[in-house]
Amino acid sequence: MFRRLMASAMVVAAGIGGALIAPSTANAQDYGPNTCRQGFVWRVARASDLVCVTPQTRTDTANDNALAPGRTLPNGYCVQGYVWREAWGSDDLTCVTPQTRAQARYDNSQADDRRLAVRLWINSVTGPLKVSGDHFNVDSPVRIVFSGAVNRSWTITATRHAGFAGGSFGFTPGFTGPCAPGTPNSWVRAIDLASGRSTGNVPFIYCVRFD
Repeated sequence: MFRRLMASAMVVAAGIGGALIAPSTANAQDYGPNTCRQGFVWRVARASDLVCVTPQTRTDTANDNALAPGRTLPNGYCVQGYVWREAWGSDDLTCVTPQTRAQARYDNSQADDRRLAVRLWINSVTGPLKVSGDHFNVDSPVRIVFSGAVNRSWTITATRHAGFAGGSFGFTPGFTGPCAPGTPNSWVRAIDLASGRSTGNVPFIYCVRFD
């Protein structure tokens, strides 16, 4: 039989080398600040524009903002050869080249993938505890830290997996399970070692087997 030394499941994950399974909306950890992954910076087409882009795109965006008055007709339309950027919708009437507008739309479509939101979720209902995460730096080391009834840690690598933003992973630490329902007695968090950003602690029940 299994005796719990604590853990409740949140959502389904998979072990390293297996397919990841997405967290449910209700149980997934909330996104943190809009920090960008390595290699990206905020676009700041306006002060509240936190879409993550390349440093060159940010520089080009600032230049376009500075040059916009000379590209704009008195009626607000653009001079020939320029179009509205629409980086945040129809309110962005900055005049840019068609190529720049296309780039802004592409960057918007990639915004979630480029955020270093560091999410973590677990499952221990149908078998041994499994831990998964996404929104980490790609090909970057991640430290998985367990505390409470069990104090262990492992360093793994977050890599690309289809359907998951940024660097992601699935990890099975080898703990006994599943555990009987009860009050969580342990926690796990993940630290993106390249940036130092950490997820919050996710509770679970740690149990051992007594034959």
